[in-house]
Amino acid sequence: MKHIGFLLHFYQPPTQDPEIVKRIDRECYRPLFQLLLETGVEVTVNMNYSLTEQLALYAPETLKLASKLTCCSFTSSAAYHPILPLIPRSESVRQIQLNDEGNSELIGEVYRPKGLFPPEMALDEETIQLVGSMGYKWLITDDVPWVHSHSDVPSDWIPASEGTGVFLRSNFWSNLISFHGGSGSEMVDRMVRDLHSWSGEEDSYVILAMDGETFGHHRDGAIDSFLRPFFEQIVSRERIRISSLDRIYKEFPLRESPVVSGSWSTTGADLDAGDPFPLWNSSGNTDHQAYWKLLNFVLEECRKSSPEGVADTVDKMLYSCPLWWASPGRESYSQVRRGILMIIEAALQVITDRALLDKVMELAGRIPAMARKDR
Repeated sequence: MKHIGFLLHFYQPPTQDPEIVKRIDRECYRPLFQLLLETGVEVTVNMNYSLTEQLALYAPETLKLASKLTCCSFTSSAAYHPILPLIPRSESVRQIQLNDEGNSELIGEVYRPKGLFPPEMALDEETIQLVGSMGYKWLITDDVPWVHSHSDVPSDWIPASEGTGVFLRSNFWSNLISFHGGSGSEMVDRMVRDLHSWSGEEDSYVILAMDGETFGHHRDGAIDSFLRPFFEQIVSRERIRISSLDRIYKEFPLRESPVVSGSWSTTGADLDAGDPFPLWNSSGNTDHQAYWKLLNFVLEECRKSSPEGVADTVDKMLYSCPLWWASPGRESYSQVRRGILMIIEAALQVITDRALLDKVMELAGRIPAMARKDR
């Protein structure tokens, strides 16, 4: 049997405009969940709590649809989409727990995650071991760092670190679908030919993973023009199926193997430069370095003052988007300033010492994005 693991990642930042959330819901979330219900395809779904709590406010009927997706397999993640290798271990644990508590309440019994989707598929060995210690069976990352540092991507076994499986997303196939699309039926034909040339008649798997918003939002009409025929074609074929990552985990053996730090945006050149997370913490990016100084200072002071983490904004301010928008080729400094504003708001909620608040404002003022204009 040839297994195609198809994972859809759904997320919106905590600073998103409610009208944009509603528009994306109309274009993507609601029709896509309806398609999954109609077809019964065994897709793996990740929904960060940052999104589900917004859907609860602006599109509760869509959450009801999600709660009926018994055919699908849900993953855990970090609630507000922080880059797990870049935040303190205690914060990673808290973000994962918040995600599970929130999604269990809003999505219901169908939310029973056995694996975890790390935001931006950003992983390192410490994160894998942490997630494994919390009881999850597997995580997922991109295959580019693996290929750069090892050899061929396995198709009949799963890499593991101390017993925790690590799926390798096919960068080639996932990006071909995300950014080029075309006909869903033709894509199935092409994939079937490739899978057979790759592994012959032996049992094997390939992992596809992409933003769920690709379909209907980023690519208008792609739910009907691509996803529906893609699913229908696979269902009609023999010895090939769309399988959840939970199923693939059960079907194929684990093999201990070192996993390289990186994300689904990391390139070989980044790894050669010793920069595995370049879009969120590049040593040569002055905005990144100044932003982290502010964020870490406020986080430390807030946790001192509020050890139970009662300030909701402190959890939200860890979201990764401002750093992404401060990266070359993506510059949107107004988005960076939204993140800075959230950090300042968290400080004002928790910190009462005037000298410490002055320090917060001083650090915020040192971030170059504060004075830069968007292109």
